[in-house]
Amino acid sequence: MKKIIFLLALVMILSCEKKRSTSSHNSKITEITNYLDSLKDFSGAVLIVKNDSILLQKAYGYAHMGHKIVNNVDTKFNQGSIGKSFTAVAILQLIQQNKLKLTDNVGAFIPEYPNKIVRDSVTIAYLLTHTSGLPHFFARETFLKSSKDLYRTMNDLNPLYENEPMESKPGEIFTYRNTNYVILGRIIEKISGLEYDEYLEKNIYALASMKNTGNFDLDHPIDNAAEGYTTSEVYPDKLKINIHTYPSKGNAAGGGYTTLNDLYHFAQAIQNNKLLNSEYTTLFTTPLSKNNHYGYGMQFPNPEEGTIFGHSGGHFGVGSEWRVYTKEGYTVILLTNKDTDKGFLDARFSIQKILSGTTPSIEKHFNTKAVFDEYYKNGFEVGVNKINSAENELDEYTFIVNGYNAISAKKLASAIEIFRLGIIAFPNSYNMYDSLGEAYLENGQMDLAVTNYKKSLELNPENENAKEKLIELSLNK
Repeated sequence: MKKIIFLLALVMILSCEKKRSTSSHNSKITEITNYLDSLKDFSGAVLIVKNDSILLQKAYGYAHMGHKIVNNVDTKFNQGSIGKSFTAVAILQLIQQNKLKLTDNVGAFIPEYPNKIVRDSVTIAYLLTHTSGLPHFFARETFLKSSKDLYRTMNDLNPLYENEPMESKPGEIFTYRNTNYVILGRIIEKISGLEYDEYLEKNIYALASMKNTGNFDLDHPIDNAAEGYTTSEVYPDKLKINIHTYPSKGNAAGGGYTTLNDLYHFAQAIQNNKLLNSEYTTLFTTPLSKNNHYGYGMQFPNPEEGTIFGHSGGHFGVGSEWRVYTKEGYTVILLTNKDTDKGFLDARFSIQKILSGTTPSIEKHFNTKAVFDEYYKNGFEVGVNKINSAENELDEYTFIVNGYNAISAKKLASAIEIFRLGIIAFPNSYNMYDSLGEAYLENGQMDLAVTNYKKSLELNPENENAKEKLIELSLNK
């Protein structure tokens, strides 16, 4: 009898625990839904799954603003740098098959690479972890001002970076660069004998049941795909289609298209060791240290605990992310088709805060958002006071994004103020001085542009952009 009473009591306890747990999940999802519904101009789709149960699957905004075609939960979105996840898996698969090693140098697979430092000293590990020191072709004017139709294959991109100077010594510092993953894509093709997209189709998409993912030609019709919208530099306060900001086809660094369900299948395939064995899955999903937010092609928002992993993507008109919360059991997919400051970042950080609690990076984002709310509402001096009174850290990236958005919208006085605010917040940031130099240059204030480019170069003697601009400005005197 006592045994029966004990079992009944246990069932009741477990039942209560389940009800409490379900109630907690429901309240969190309600809070997330209400928050997403409140975001102004938010456009995209979100999927939240817990233990194979869909808790939230919803779309917002327009896939095609001109025809007023709404986004739906099956819409294909540009994935941005999420494609790096696939490249990293492909490389780890080849390592697992003993076809290369993390310690191998680029020259072992691309002996014709013109830069000897890269050939002899840049390893697969450095490429995967963005510590190679390779140049950033994606931000150079040679890429930005050229026709994107020139870049349809991996090798089309070679002239943009192969003969450019290194930004730092291999293995020294983390600097996120698409160049790393373009080279990894070339190595995948060399080793496998397959084109990059063909390798992914056979070895990742097919195994993970990803039927709507691929590096499609962006200037050709893509079935059920959302257009990307970014700030127009022609008509301030309006949006333009982002097609001329990307290479005409996605590559190993990103730029392909995917859906909510496909990314969920990918996340599941990773966790179930369908793409890599348990050893390499662990390597892929574990932070390199408690201080590293980036591993072998994976991002870790809380590396101290290492309980969240995934990868994001952001570009003009693109904000995307997949994340697995191992402690709480959630998988979150977020795909949007506007600039990241048009709701994506707010959605990402709010979802994480509600599901898993706050972190310094989350507080940094919302503290910085508060600074800009005050600045846009009450002006420069109030923005300065908000920065000086901030009790927590601020996010440099947000200042850069807001400043360049103002430049694109031809609001040059505002751009100058934003970068000046950024320098108050980050007085030792070479990037902030470089950006202020560009704002002054755009506004025709050449002397101030020179002053800030020189200060940027003083803080970082390797800043190639500042060097180039100072040469141009000296020639135009």
